[in-house]
Amino acid sequence: MKKIRNKTICVSPGICKDGKIELLDIEFLKEAGSRFAGYIPEEESIRKTFSDDVHFFYTIENFDGKGQETRTLVQAERGLGRVVKQKKRFFLERVTLIESHDQTSDTPVDEDGFFVFPEDEYLVVNSFIPLHYAQTLIFENSVICSSESFTPYPVQIQENSVLGRTDGDVESISSEELALILTTDFAVDSLQSNSRPLLLGSDHVEVTNPKTKLVSSHLVVKPRDGRPRNRQAGTIVFNSKKNCLEFFDGVDWKKIETEK
Repeated sequence: MKKIRNKTICVSPGICKDGKIELLDIEFLKEAGSRFAGYIPEEESIRKTFSDDVHFFYTIENFDGKGQETRTLVQAERGLGRVVKQKKRFFLERVTLIESHDQTSDTPVDEDGFFVFPEDEYLVVNSFIPLHYAQTLIFENSVICSSESFTPYPVQIQENSVLGRTDGDVESISSEELALILTTDFAVDSLQSNSRPLLLGSDHVEVTNPKTKLVSSHLVVKPRDGRPRNRQAGTIVFNSKKNCLEFFDGVDWKKIETEK
């Protein structure tokens, strides 16, 4: 399951090296021709914002002029990716392509359809929020959620899971994770506050602690027509055929004598 998060404004300069897009220090934004040069601190860059276990929607822009007044967009690509750290270097791993635009019409692409950008060319890598819900639902079995205002992101619901919120994030929660959230105290409190009958369809309910006590103001043994076959020593029934209480001692059934 891929965890996807979005940010409204998040940017890093990049450069193509050996077919990989390396994310550079924020000071290279000017060389890349970004309008954010001089305004975005390194702490708000893509390589500092997204950890390697988080996917995000990216835009890669390549300009043929690096000045703000003279730049022209040559290639632009949008997709889903993540930041990969290798020692002290950061790279953009492109996972899924959404769309691409090429003004030259001759930019090569790899087998997955991603642009093969010119080597040693400075690029602008931005995060973006899809404007159309169809792009947000990039994976099957997903729903659109938001932890911040105007910042939607998809959450992929896994099989036999529920949608919930943990640590401020809306995400898919498995039965094992749900059990950790709904602790023993939660279960006990739920039973204590419940006043409705507890109807169990199981044919076997057992309390395993040998020191357990069952305390109630009264106990009802429901009448049954005859004796059970799966008896064991200590079994007590109300035999409706004989209209009496019986118990099994491990060998024979005995009538429980009551006062008249």
